[in-house]
Amino acid sequence: MTVLPVPHMGESPPTPRRRPGVSRPWPWHQLPVHSPLGFDTAWRGVQAGFRAGHDSRPRVRSLVRVLYQGDEALLVGSGTQALTLAMSAAARVRGEADGSSVVALPAYGCYDIATAAVAANAKILLYDLNPATLAPDLESVTATLAEGAGVIVIAPLYGIPVDWAAIEQCVKAFGALAIEDAAQGHGAAWRDRPLGSLGRLSVLSFGRGKGWTAGEGGALLARDDAHVPERLPRQPGSVGELRVAVRALAQSLLGRPEMYGLPTALPWLHLGETRYHDPEEPREMSRTAAALLERTLPLATREAELRRANALALLECVEACARVRPIAPPPGATPGYLRLPLRVAQGINGFADPGAARRAGAAPGYPTTLAELPAVQRRLVRARRWRGAEELVRELVTLPTHSLLGDEDQRTLVRLLEVRE
Repeated sequence: MTVLPVPHMGESPPTPRRRPGVSRPWPWHQLPVHSPLGFDTAWRGVQAGFRAGHDSRPRVRSLVRVLYQGDEALLVGSGTQALTLAMSAAARVRGEADGSSVVALPAYGCYDIATAAVAANAKILLYDLNPATLAPDLESVTATLAEGAGVIVIAPLYGIPVDWAAIEQCVKAFGALAIEDAAQGHGAAWRDRPLGSLGRLSVLSFGRGKGWTAGEGGALLARDDAHVPERLPRQPGSVGELRVAVRALAQSLLGRPEMYGLPTALPWLHLGETRYHDPEEPREMSRTAAALLERTLPLATREAELRRANALALLECVEACARVRPIAPPPGATPGYLRLPLRVAQGINGFADPGAARRAGAAPGYPTTLAELPAVQRRLVRARRWRGAEELVRELVTLPTHSLLGDEDQRTLVRLLEVRE
């Protein structure tokens, strides 16, 4: 089992603990993902980010490059911005002019993947996924590359690794380049290499719902003949730093089950919703986000171990549920289980009480394929049916795996699946 090394950061992180069952008065609502960021850690990071003459970014850039075995690393404002830059860098490697690149995207996945392709001014082809593994359907990948895609984005879902050797074999036959979008991959590994270290270009995300968090931010790593941009526009000064600080402090205060019902009750926050976002110009990471990353890595590393243990316990509990089909990782994989994906007949409606299941942390997968997004349709080279992706839209649900999940929470989720049978 692979664990990323934890550098000494000058403070001993508290050990996350499994919580016993608790009463459920409002505003109790289980978090979908817990990225450890206590108030003390957040406050110290904010102070460091605003301290005159202090800049953690050079250290964090070196740390990311070492942890993920990159020749070069660039810290940016978000994972989506990093993916946009990765697509542009891939086009440069292939000698393609602006607007001529054809990028293959998974037909099922985070909508921000589509946002990045639009920002990179790329034409789009889609490939299907295998519902049993969440991995790219290799026959569909081959067909997409044969249709002219020179760049393909591989985005392992929920920290479930894919067989990277099989991907490389596919792209090599067509002279294409695979971008590894490891936004959901913290704590996961394939053949003892952490996700984020496998592609010639790899993308990380440090957003609120990721395993290693700074409230926002991302990174682009390059290897071999690929390169990151030399410089980016800066974040908008004190305004940008203040935005990160407010988000981090709010996350530290509200990011626990006893309080999470408060922000979820505010419809304009759109928590728990999958929405398409318009592209943003890539900018460098803020000083505050970098300072937070330094302080949250030890916590995130320990949290990844607890997520894996909770996921395995849940899998053992649901194996007798006839309505549930677990996802099968490939040989050599160490899943990170940002959330536990399951295929359930009727999806979230397959629970005895869907509302109670949502309050306990269960959530449906992405509500549509990427093909249904208007921004994708305008750039789509060829339209067809992606049956695996459509099946995942109907059936995929995910369960929480984080350290704030107690034994009673697990029993509630399993009971809601068993009662319906």
